[in-house]
Amino acid sequence: MLKALNFSNLLSFDLYDLARISLQVFDHCPSHRSTLLPFVEDVRESLQTYELTFQRRVISSVMERKTLQASKRDEAYIAFVRFVEASCHRLSGKHSVLGTELLSVLQKHTWQSNNDGYQRQITGLPRLIKELDLYHLETIEQLGASDWFDELVRAQNDFDSLSDEKKIGAFKEISVRETRPLLENALRSLFWITDRLYQSAPDEDLGKSVASLNSVVRKLTTKVEREICSEVFGKMSAMGS
Repeated sequence: MLKALNFSNLLSFDLYDLARISLQVFDHCPSHRSTLLPFVEDVRESLQTYELTFQRRVISSVMERKTLQASKRDEAYIAFVRFVEASCHRLSGKHSVLGTELLSVLQKHTWQSNNDGYQRQITGLPRLIKELDLYHLETIEQLGASDWFDELVRAQNDFDSLSDEKKIGAFKEISVRETRPLLENALRSLFWITDRLYQSAPDEDLGKSVASLNSVVRKLTTKVEREICSEVFGKMSAMGS
């Protein structure tokens, strides 16, 4: 089984390494090639576009924070949507009805799509949040989804704050803002189909690929944890001095 990974914890260069290594793993995996090929090629194409970011420049600290916050916002959105989707399948009739009602609102907006342009991405989610806040808060509370929605709202507010922190040239902003979500979505899809294939029909070759990916994810996760600990200890030392 593939280890879960929160993409918002990865710096831009870590995401690049993850995609590059993932392609190497699947290029040498003979199992389920016809099924996996479209997903692998989607990652390859997204990585080529993403790589242009690094060829043009080193990402500024402000842009890096913006990109990571956008990723955190995307993760919060995914978590909220999946909670609502899961609620539609509750045995409790009340929760099933509430979940179906909320899901119809989410499907109406469908703000996060690989085909969405930059302007639609930055305006679509605020419109969705506003509609939910004005007309569906009671439904969210009754469903037990308040914590998930609050996390989404906070993530969007934090992103908006960074957007106001410093105005960056539109060309640079769009290049970074559009390429990372595309690559993240491509990797999510590839990992998802790989995990489903391995659980439904496990074989040795696919198992080796899963083990290799888990090793990469484990190393990246450990790196993130070390960086977080270092940051926390640094703040504690500063407070004590």
